[in-house]
Amino acid sequence: MRRLFLTTTLALMGILTGAWAQGVKPLPSLHVEGRWLVDKHGNHVVLHGVMDTPNNYFNNHYWEGGYTDEGRQNCLDYFETLFTAMEKAKCTVFRLHLDPAWTNDPNVTGDPDVEGKAGEANISRFSLSRLRTYLNSLYVPLMQKAMDHGMYVVVRPPGVCPHNLQVGDYYQDYLKTVWRTVASRLDIKKWAGQVSLELANEPVVVKNAEGQDDPKALHDYFQPVVDIIREKGFTGILWIPGTGWQANYVSYATYPIQDNNFGYAVHDYTGWYGCSDESVDADGNIETSKQKVINQFHNQVPVVDTNPIIITEFDWSPKKPGTGHTNEHGQYVESNYGTWSTGSTSKWGVCYKAMVDHYQNISMTLSSTACLLDLDELVYNDNVTAAFGGLEEACGKTCMDWYAAYYNVDYPHADDEKQTPESQTAVSLSINDLSKELMIGSSGSVKVIATFQDGHERDVTNLVTLALEQTDAMTLEKGWINALKEGSAQLTVTYTDPLGNKLQQTCTVRSTYFPFAARYITTNFYGEGSYSELNRRFYPSQWGQMGWQYSNGIDMSDYRYLVVKLKQVQNAAAHVNIFTSNSIWSDGFQSLDFGSNKQLVIDLQSAKTKNGAVLDTENVHIVSFWTNGNGPLYVEDMYLTNNSDYSPMTAVRAPKLSERSYRQGVVYDLQGRRVSRPQAKGLYLRNGKKMIIN
Repeated sequence: MRRLFLTTTLALMGILTGAWAQGVKPLPSLHVEGRWLVDKHGNHVVLHGVMDTPNNYFNNHYWEGGYTDEGRQNCLDYFETLFTAMEKAKCTVFRLHLDPAWTNDPNVTGDPDVEGKAGEANISRFSLSRLRTYLNSLYVPLMQKAMDHGMYVVVRPPGVCPHNLQVGDYYQDYLKTVWRTVASRLDIKKWAGQVSLELANEPVVVKNAEGQDDPKALHDYFQPVVDIIREKGFTGILWIPGTGWQANYVSYATYPIQDNNFGYAVHDYTGWYGCSDESVDADGNIETSKQKVINQFHNQVPVVDTNPIIITEFDWSPKKPGTGHTNEHGQYVESNYGTWSTGSTSKWGVCYKAMVDHYQNISMTLSSTACLLDLDELVYNDNVTAAFGGLEEACGKTCMDWYAAYYNVDYPHADDEKQTPESQTAVSLSINDLSKELMIGSSGSVKVIATFQDGHERDVTNLVTLALEQTDAMTLEKGWINALKEGSAQLTVTYTDPLGNKLQQTCTVRSTYFPFAARYITTNFYGEGSYSELNRRFYPSQWGQMGWQYSNGIDMSDYRYLVVKLKQVQNAAAHVNIFTSNSIWSDGFQSLDFGSNKQLVIDLQSAKTKNGAVLDTENVHIVSFWTNGNGPLYVEDMYLTNNSDYSPMTAVRAPKLSERSYRQGVVYDLQGRRVSRPQAKGLYLRNGKKMIIN
């Protein structure tokens, strides 16, 4: 009762003072800046809501009349009831499925197993004319209704992806056809700031045009779809899916979509991203579990660093006595209260929320309205109550609480809201940590936040100019820092605010094989260790291992020494392991123990595996710390170098001094670039020594 009274009191205060943050109508316009959704004034926006589909079966037969004009009107009336309830439940986004129940031609038999895939992935009955008809009479009216109730709309195409996709295939042509039609509509173009498009639902495997695995395949599959949409004049936000049922976005970090107004659409169910009730139980520490899912989400969705994310499907409810069901992956799932995935708020749910809150740029829509609202209570009694009887351990009650708490945080302001000199005068800049330390072989975007005189902050990444001092360790391309080899450089950021005031900020950017940000550290190669980014504290479990993993392998052969410096003497018999595969059970190199030393130096050129083989430093997959579990390691620094005094590399050092280089006398210029035959006069480096060409 007390909480209900407090909520009512706050609501009355909002009405009396005009202090409601959300609920602006018409809906403000949104676009993408860096990793954020923002309104016209640059305010960060994060959206929360549900998805649903105008399908009588999936709507539990709450409306009648079939897929006819009568059924269409009944369907619209039903969704008006839903949208009214969603608005009361503080939903700010609705994901609309252009359900194939309307776009399939009932007079066409179709191929029951087209391309080896049945069900909603079967597009053999798709009718372009029916898509156009029901855009007019059903889908667009649903979008309008949702917006009238304060919700942005994410539009998903009819059906789901077949299991296997290939660049240039029939399904890519189908997506082009759907989006060419949708993006051509004048009303949808007009709503570009309120309606966004999710290009496909749950791709599983995507191969290149030759049918081969290829890290560029995802880009090559969806970039042409993006191009079609832009050619037709739709300028709104696009949401790009990944593979593995929208759980793998690794290749986009290397081959991102080329566009200026897009994010990535992700799915998340219990058991995904290494987190479930069972994994939380196994960890025995909820904070450890939270950090694990934060790290694993980043491993699979690294684009969370560069673009906004929307999780367009998630749900959970705990186990319930009764029969189970088979999920969309063909897996038997123990019975729960009616969701796709089985889990509880106190375990999986709190870890999911910790991940979302950590990244701060993740919007979300539950997998159905029935996962948020008790639909029987709504339809028959006009009551807006949480699904599953308000069960605390299920997503309905939990998300109603979350959405209410999020409602006045990261919200959009009206397009015509007055701007004051104080709100336009920037007083300081800050640069995100991502740009300050990068793992070699990866790229990181530079995120810049400006603080204004009135106290508000804004992501101004797309409005700054960047300058990176000359170095061979990294390059700067279109706001991305590409980490090439060990080294550091000064980055200068310049921003000019709307009133013409210019601000500059500098920071040191480090390119390293061993970054210390928590997102790069794998804590459970064996056992479950813990890591503190604040003081670089590595604490493997007993006989456990933790450290860095390079899933695709990385080349360290340019360097002779691996140097580890500790802040204090360890007492856990610690040593370093290096593996040339993604398994710690494979043959690998094991260093000597640190003992009482605070520095450990490994000569990579003479290193051999336990079986006596020469360590293949061109193909390193894991570098880990091993301990007996008796205590932590506090690491001061860790790097590769060619310097005989084991100091870090500098810009004027040759980047490679392998034994082969010694024999051949490889020559480098002062920028570290290899020169086959130096002809210009000047100073060069050969075998680590200066060489002058007169």
